[in-house]
Amino acid sequence: MQLKLLWELQELDLSIRELDQKIENAPLQSGVDETEQEVEEEKNALGELENQLKADRKTMRQLEMDTQKIDDDRKELTDNLYSGKVTNVKELEQMHRKLDLLAAEKKKLEDKIIVLMESIEEQEKAIADLDSKLQRSVRELEKKKNTLVTDLERFKAERVELEAKRNLQADKIEPKYMSKYNILAGKNQGKALAMVTNDLCGGCKVFISSGLSGRLYNQDAMVYCENCGRLLVRFDD
Repeated sequence: MQLKLLWELQELDLSIRELDQKIENAPLQSGVDETEQEVEEEKNALGELENQLKADRKTMRQLEMDTQKIDDDRKELTDNLYSGKVTNVKELEQMHRKLDLLAAEKKKLEDKIIVLMESIEEQEKAIADLDSKLQRSVRELEKKKNTLVTDLERFKAERVELEAKRNLQADKIEPKYMSKYNILAGKNQGKALAMVTNDLCGGCKVFISSGLSGRLYNQDAMVYCENCGRLLVRFDD
């Protein structure tokens, strides 16, 4: 009778152990950790793109200001050139050269602006696409978190119920059996007892001797596997 109670206790303990593993691994099983990492990576990538876009827009404004400054300088220079105030040929030649230099400089700035405008347009599209992807990932993460919470609540409720049954079961077992069970369970990943089927130890799958097999008819006798050391049980029913 005591061995049968021990066997039932072991079944409860193994079920509790399985639930503990489910609780511990629930975030991985539901994909929460992986999705959280994806969301974090997408946020970082989006932040980098937004920072680059901000910097490029600032550069664009500066280039536009520089272009405007050149236009102002050219206007002032042109006004002076054709105002009739300057009559010295050498000075007039210098003013023409300066106008040419300003025109060339403006062309360079305008070329940079065109390239930058194209880059900004591409960045804006990339940001919009990544933001949409991020929003989908955030929604998926929220869904997985809700599933995780539901699973954890169910696992924990099941564990509380099993723990209560386990405590009631343990109260029925004599101390000497309980002590031996605890020792063997600690050595064998919770599997202190092994069922004998067709003279095979259910723990290590090794044949037991006929002498040990005969002793198993006394269902309260503590018989140990000569190979793995587990407490052997065999129930007629």
